[in-house]
Amino acid sequence: MANRAPNEAELDALMARLAEGDRSAFDPLFSALRPRAVRVARMRVDPQRADDVAQTALLKVFARASEFEAGRPVLPWFYAIVANEIRAVTRGKLLRSQVPLEADDGRTHEIEDRSEDPEARAIARELEVALDRAIDTLDPRSAEAIAMMLGRTDRPTVEASASTAFRKRVSRAYARLRLALSGARP
Repeated sequence: MANRAPNEAELDALMARLAEGDRSAFDPLFSALRPRAVRVARMRVDPQRADDVAQTALLKVFARASEFEAGRPVLPWFYAIVANEIRAVTRGKLLRSQVPLEADDGRTHEIEDRSEDPEARAIARELEVALDRAIDTLDPRSAEAIAMMLGRTDRPTVEASASTAFRKRVSRAYARLRLALSGARP
């Protein structure tokens, strides 16, 4: 792993070792995750703040290392922490500048595609793979509900009487997905 970036399985193993208290896993894991955190942060916040956002997210990753469950994929868990830090910073920036939050700005939650930027495409692909890995850990009904909400499959036509049940199913599926992204077993 000295001359190349660790692959996902190696990252998973490093994080599992760190979670078990093996401090020798810290440096290679930090070296592999920091560039990812910086790249994602630069896609979402001002470049001058991206390093701070990445550093804070990494501090949270390593502070919560003992919560990570061996055998789980590290990248969905890692990206969830980075995304939470980005949201916290952008939310704080909005509050400080007193810019009102719109209830529905028409944006989707999909990762921005900067087709002209190969690095951004690679990051977007890695994030999609991490999300897919987390979805794969869900039970079939939850995975199906998430796929529908992401527009990957058609939403069923639901009668008004069944609408509440469908919303509950989606809500529970999102809760399970958040749990999967947190590194815990759903």
